[in-house]
Amino acid sequence: MKRNIQRGFTLVELMVVIGILGLLVGILAVAVIPKLTQAKNKLEVKQLGDIKTALDNISIDKAKAGQLQKAPLKDARGRKFYEQAFKRKLFNDDLVGKIVSLNSGDTSADKAFITDENMELPELSCSYTAPIGGELLVLMKKTGKQRVVLITFNSRNWNNYADEGTIVQFSDGEVAEYMKKDDARETWQIDTDTWDSNPGDIIGQKKPFDKTYE
Repeated sequence: MKRNIQRGFTLVELMVVIGILGLLVGILAVAVIPKLTQAKNKLEVKQLGDIKTALDNISIDKAKAGQLQKAPLKDARGRKFYEQAFKRKLFNDDLVGKIVSLNSGDTSADKAFITDENMELPELSCSYTAPIGGELLVLMKKTGKQRVVLITFNSRNWNNYADEGTIVQFSDGEVAEYMKKDDARETWQIDTDTWDSNPGDIIGQKKPFDKTYE
């Protein structure tokens, strides 16, 4: 009588299979991850463009523009500017998901904060800087040599796309762009070590970032 002997994998065979799978995953990651990052990069530019459009809409709406000169928006800057802009209905509620970088651990805020006067916009629900509300309309008119950055990454997200630079929305720019540290050094005399390690010493302090805040 014949026996059906079922033979399993040996430890060596399993290790070979696992090694091959690991190699394939590594090859796939090298090929796919850069493309995913590039796609996020392009979407980030569009996302910032949507925020700039929202700012443009404020500037042509007299009622909304008037609120920029009143408390609490007059003195609100950075994350607080976004918080108050949503609460005062200067922005469409759906824009709250677009002030979060696509290539970070930041997460969109629960829209409940918009209607609750005592609830703040969480720190991790804002990836970008913003000017002081009372200065916004004046800054948006600055062009050429007087141009300033209205929006950029905050220091937590500054190096989200290190190979591309940091995203900037200039006051006279139609679309957002990426500024590399070499360009920042040559054009604006921003130290590369500070750029890499201490962006908090640039944002709100060094031109052209001196009018936008975290």
